[in-house]
Amino acid sequence: MKKIILALALLPALSVFSQKDKKPEEKGKVTYKDATVETDDYKVYIVDAVAVSAQSKFKMKVFNKTNDYLLVRPKEITFMAEGKTLNSTDRTFVVAPNDEAYLVIDYKDTNLQVDKYSLDVKGIYKASAGGKISETPNFDLPPSKKEFTTGNFTCVLKKSESKTDKSFARFECVYNGDGVGVINPFKTAAVMPNGTDNPNNKKNKAMVLEKGVTEDFTVVFPEVKDAGDMQKKAIQIKWGETFRESKLMLLKGVKINLEKEVPVITTEEKK
Repeated sequence: MKKIILALALLPALSVFSQKDKKPEEKGKVTYKDATVETDDYKVYIVDAVAVSAQSKFKMKVFNKTNDYLLVRPKEITFMAEGKTLNSTDRTFVVAPNDEAYLVIDYKDTNLQVDKYSLDVKGIYKASAGGKISETPNFDLPPSKKEFTTGNFTCVLKKSESKTDKSFARFECVYNGDGVGVINPFKTAAVMPNGTDNPNNKKNKAMVLEKGVTEDFTVVFPEVKDAGDMQKKAIQIKWGETFRESKLMLLKGVKINLEKEVPVITTEEKK
């Protein structure tokens, strides 16, 4: 009997704790209809757009219709509503040729639960995938030095290891030019002890760097039968077309209008 009374006494306390654990629902949350706009170079999808009093956000998906890279700068996409203009602080994102990428973009202010707003999209740039190649000398592995410069790139070897069955190297590079730097590690190869090329086995995506931006990448070279033991004999990394520089070209901007999504009331709900 005492156990039953104790259990009943604990019920209110447990109820209080469970209520504290629950997150209160956002009051006055506004959702918006998806929107799409298209040009000759790209297609933009605005999805999952929502707003509360102090924040309005959405997912921006961009499909690249070109054979070049696209850079999307959210800082140059202006939110406009009821005489108010806002800009985001979100990072630049890159869309590979004939591919799609997305970023969640948000704006912060007050009273953002508006019925409709517009986006003035002026921050989409094109960078040629066939830019000027930076001719780069081969890099020794094991290294004779850890840093090298090619064109407007400065790279530092962060880690490497040479074994019989596999060798790898991880580099960190910064771009200091006035355009954009393109690094495509998949273009690298190892010159094996017998002089043959051994392509990088690590499927890295190409990276597009604006001025002052740093990225890292890894190259991996597996054992090749009868090409020599990489642990006993040095190899060289041949960069080929890994490093390129391109100019940015601002593409035609677009305006996108978003409207509040009105819930559909069913016959059952009306009753």
